[in-house]
Amino acid sequence: MYVFVAALLTAAAWSDAPSAEPSEDAMRKAFAADLSQGVRSALAFVAGTAGPQGLARIRAAHTDEFEIRVFRKGKCRPSLGSPGHVCDFAVEIDTVAGPMTGSLVGRFYVSPHGLMFDRAVSDEG
Repeated sequence: MYVFVAALLTAAAWSDAPSAEPSEDAMRKAFAADLSQGVRSALAFVAGTAGPQGLARIRAAHTDEFEIRVFRKGKCRPSLGSPGHVCDFAVEIDTVAGPMTGSLVGRFYVSPHGLMFDRAVSDEG
């Protein structure tokens, strides 16, 4: 009986423990997946409004392509009121129009599909 109670208490304590801060590599992959989803959404919009010709022009110009050249994790802190962590990061994205650089803040959280990125966060301190 003692072993059962100890295991139950350990499980309860573990479930209340904050999740581990995401790694830089996991954050990079989650950010890239979110960016890819945004490109797919934009392409779907173009296909629906400008048709196949508009989509073909974008693809011919390679403006739908990008590569994350640099990704540097900054400080992370537990998200207030939502699961996950709010993290600062710097990114350089190579596009056909040239490199884009910036410092961003976003929430990274675990979902059934893996680590996800949510760019719509307020500054949580």
